[in-house]
Amino acid sequence: LYNSVLEESYLDPEYLTMLALSSLIALFGLLQNSAAVIIGAMLISPLMNPILSAALALTLGDPRLGKKSAAVLSLSVGGAILITWILASFVPLKQATPEILARTNPNLLDLGIAVFSGLAGTLALRSHKASMMIIPGVAIAVAVVPPLAVVGFEISNHHFAPAGGAFLLFVTNLVSIIISAAVVFLLM
Repeated sequence: LYNSVLEESYLDPEYLTMLALSSLIALFGLLQNSAAVIIGAMLISPLMNPILSAALALTLGDPRLGKKSAAVLSLSVGGAILITWILASFVPLKQATPEILARTNPNLLDLGIAVFSGLAGTLALRSHKASMMIIPGVAIAVAVVPPLAVVGFEISNHHFAPAGGAFLLFVTNLVSIIISAAVVFLLM
């Protein structure tokens, strides 16, 4: 498990390309108010890998894996926000859609979704066969990329309060997944 998580925690060209594509697809889906397009963006997002490696680092008390995970997550978050901010600056659509607004006011239901998604995703790691079926569902449920796309969109429009709300949703999801995944790793 450690080796497989470590292997998936690199910023290689494939990871960066998938992150950029998922962020841009999420932005377009948000602007079109299309849940189907947003789901597609979540399915190709590679962010679950460094999130789960951060949880494993927390569980094992492994500073090397923790630093690596933190670096990958930080660069991923910054990159996703930056690319959506730049593109949103050039897109003529400036009106916040219901899909965008839904990600600017996190609530306890969002927290519950993130906790249970983290549990399911971590349990799926026990079996490669199960992970192929479960991880995409976890990616859809927890939705870490769309809030980052909303941050970029809102910053491009100089709407900093909604951007802060979307970032809070992302952080809530991130922390909830890491904690729930760490609990599963401890039990495993």
